[in-house]
Amino acid sequence: MTLDEKLFLEDNVELPSGLFTNKRMGSINLPPQLNSAKDWVLSKRESLRPWQEFGAYNRASKPANIAIISRRVSHNVTYYYTNYAFISSLLVIYCIISSPLLLLAIVVSGTACYLISTQKEGKTLNIGGHTFTPKDQAVVCACISLPLLFFASAGTVIFWVIGLTCSVVGVHASMMQLPNEDGTEFEMNESV
Repeated sequence: MTLDEKLFLEDNVELPSGLFTNKRMGSINLPPQLNSAKDWVLSKRESLRPWQEFGAYNRASKPANIAIISRRVSHNVTYYYTNYAFISSLLVIYCIISSPLLLLAIVVSGTACYLISTQKEGKTLNIGGHTFTPKDQAVVCACISLPLLFFASAGTVIFWVIGLTCSVVGVHASMMQLPNEDGTEFEMNESV
């Protein structure tokens, strides 16, 4: 089986079997935080619906009333949850990449927080005769990061992504018919 066949088996992207192993290095040992993140991603990947089903616009129709919209949104949001989360993630990545100042602010803030969190307990930092405990370092990091993120328009990006995601999810979820919906709201049974 070729790599292309492995990647696109049954319209779902599959991870190659040796993705987290290397013959020379053996298995990649990830930190516990990344192992749990990897497990979470793999579990969510299983609930990802095929994109052909997600984008099947032959199933799209204008809802007749608010009750149908409510049923459709309730069902489709739970059914396509992972697809919607993936679209939201792509929007966040696009916003971060398209704003170099925001990217720089996130890298600087993230690096500072990571360096502070990986210090051994009780290790202090001496600068200019002042001693900073890890708690003081976290406060200084926050005092520097928050204005930096403010000037990089992180708040605007957050609200833009939330607004666009709600719009896309709302339109898609309300337009996609339910699996048992055939265009009529009620079934009529005639019994004589």
